[in-house]
Amino acid sequence: MTRIAIIGAGLSGRLLALNLSRQASSAVSILMIDRGDPHYMGPAYSDDADYLLLNVPAGRMGAFSDDPQHFLKWAQQRGARADHWDFLPRRLYRNYVIDLLEEVQHERTDGPQFEYVRGEVTDIETRPSGTTIVGKAGESFVVDKVILALGNFPPRHPPVENRTALESKRYVRNPWYPGVLNSLSRTDTVFLIGTGQTTVDLAVALNKRAHEGQIVAVSRHGVLPLAHRGFESYSSFFEEIENSNRILEIFRIVRKHLERAESMGIDKRAVIDSLRPDTQRLWLRLPTDEKRRFLRHIFRHWEIIRSRIPPESQAIIQMMRASGQLELVAGRIREHDPDRFALYMTARGITNEVYYVGQKMTRVIGTNNVDNAARVCHAPSTAALKKTIGVAATTCSYTDIIDSDLIVLFGSNVANAQPVFMKYLYLARKRGA
Repeated sequence: MTRIAIIGAGLSGRLLALNLSRQASSAVSILMIDRGDPHYMGPAYSDDADYLLLNVPAGRMGAFSDDPQHFLKWAQQRGARADHWDFLPRRLYRNYVIDLLEEVQHERTDGPQFEYVRGEVTDIETRPSGTTIVGKAGESFVVDKVILALGNFPPRHPPVENRTALESKRYVRNPWYPGVLNSLSRTDTVFLIGTGQTTVDLAVALNKRAHEGQIVAVSRHGVLPLAHRGFESYSSFFEEIENSNRILEIFRIVRKHLERAESMGIDKRAVIDSLRPDTQRLWLRLPTDEKRRFLRHIFRHWEIIRSRIPPESQAIIQMMRASGQLELVAGRIREHDPDRFALYMTARGITNEVYYVGQKMTRVIGTNNVDNAARVCHAPSTAALKKTIGVAATTCSYTDIIDSDLIVLFGSNVANAQPVFMKYLYLARKRGA
């Protein structure tokens, strides 16, 4: 008997197990190991929200390559009003995969043996007689083949020198952590690192929660994935790049066809789609250095065209951007140090609402350096300061202004609102701020 172990029970692991169970004979045993609940299928498919949609039309999401509409037919049999081009909730696809896997296990008597083990793998030992999988609890399994279906690892931390900033409660490394949005108030400002499909999901989720605060997303290019839409097809040109093993050469050929398609009035998405059947073969043949070069320089340009979002999600994103709530920024995070930021609030007639917004802004950044009573002519503040510390002065140090690298002014006439500030502003400007 051939023993196959699949480590990881997310979408990829389950689809692999499903196809093995469907095709293999009783001479095969399948062992699936995952530390999660048997009905947990990775973060993207384990949320029950109906607004988190599949990124591929239902008519193309069949679990079996010979029947791409299998999922659509399954959903229609269960009451879903959908056609080929509809984008259905991911929770429905999770139920579909789990249902098929259970069906294969229980109904096919001549198929392979199947076992699900809830645990965590800590080591794999290879020997001529077989491979031993070692679990965290000390259990071990001897198999012939091991398949790693580990899914996506948690996002990397941003490359900042100040690592203490990453320990702040306001910083969340994994956006898929359960209840990650529950700590936000409706007016909080949210800063997202990245502009890929996860950012789209988070922005849509915030919109569905009636979030009112500003959302800023930053990435190197500041570009979101394109949305699905209908377009004329483009003929495959795989034979032109089939024997190439250099990314630059492949890139030049692809760019040539992108320009050609544009001149013909054909959508650039059609050019990338023409290569879909052959991209795996092309990738597997590339040398490691060329793969790294692709990931470093070209991947994002490729990804925004190839991995698309549902039109429903795009409509929400466009509305949020049009209203000014969602802003995209092209750039890189060089440093994050809350102690290097201060908010100095001073104006004639300033309202409590403005003070409140200022406090919320500093909460996002993670600093307590905010002066809400900066005007020396603010009678109640100066009286209280005089009484408590003996000096009627502002609560901040004006000399900090001189040493500032960047000063952002919100308002109009600084000389009128805070005359004494002007001298320090001049000195800071003279220093090079």
